[in-house]
Amino acid sequence: MTFTPLLQRVALAKSLGLLFGLLAPALLTSASASELMLVWGIVLWAVVLGALVGLIGAFDRVPPFGFRLPVGLRGGWVGLWMGVLLLLVARDGLATLWARSEWLPQPGPGVWWIVIEATLIGALIDLAVSAVTDPVGRRGTGHTRPGQ
Repeated sequence: MTFTPLLQRVALAKSLGLLFGLLAPALLTSASASELMLVWGIVLWAVVLGALVGLIGAFDRVPPFGFRLPVGLRGGWVGLWMGVLLLLVARDGLATLWARSEWLPQPGPGVWWIVIEATLIGALIDLAVSAVTDPVGRRGTGHTRPGQ
């Protein structure tokens, strides 16, 4: 079975998202079943973040204006958006988990740190996946894909 370029990109981005997500059980100490569910929810959230970053990589231009999107900006934007969503859904649980963690610096920088972290993770995933899967013509050399 051969993967299309988009499927390759999404699969690799989801794998990187899973790797980043697996840091959550290692860094966050949970004391109750609900906190454990939140930790594993963060793992799955990171996989979804990777999938969305992989999908957004199919678009390298803003359609109405035609200007090129920088590679890290696409993933960073998706990471920012997903970080805000995670913060809105799980703000109190994240603060509790951070405070209980033995590995993270105390006192924590605040729950808004998750937005910065998600932005950086999204940008890193996008940069890594683009370096592996994108053809040379899409990296800003002035060449375009056939049919454009």
